[in-house]
Amino acid sequence: MSDPVKAIARHLRHCCAPFAELVVDRADSEDWHSLLFDGGRHHLDVRLRGDDVAMALDALPAWIAAADFTIAGHLIADITLVSVERRDKEALLRLEALTLADSLAVSV
Repeated sequence: MSDPVKAIARHLRHCCAPFAELVVDRADSEDWHSLLFDGGRHHLDVRLRGDDVAMALDALPAWIAAADFTIAGHLIADITLVSVERRDKEALLRLEALTLADSLAVSV
């Protein structure tokens, strides 16, 4: 798992902790470049499980929209909840994120 994926998962795990356990089922990253920026595109498949999954799902969009957590050397440009599949005491989520390399954090 890339550092940005680890940081995103750690943040979401912390947010969900009072309501549900977050387990990362799959995560991958690929380099991303534009004319002006370098970064990464990240895909996460996670599972929420527990008695209060519904409460975590209700709060999750706000946690994702805030994206006020930091990743050393990266800026979060976008994070999206792509899909949610609800089950009894479990939910399967797919998230995508775009991070940009923080050029201010790079020493020359």
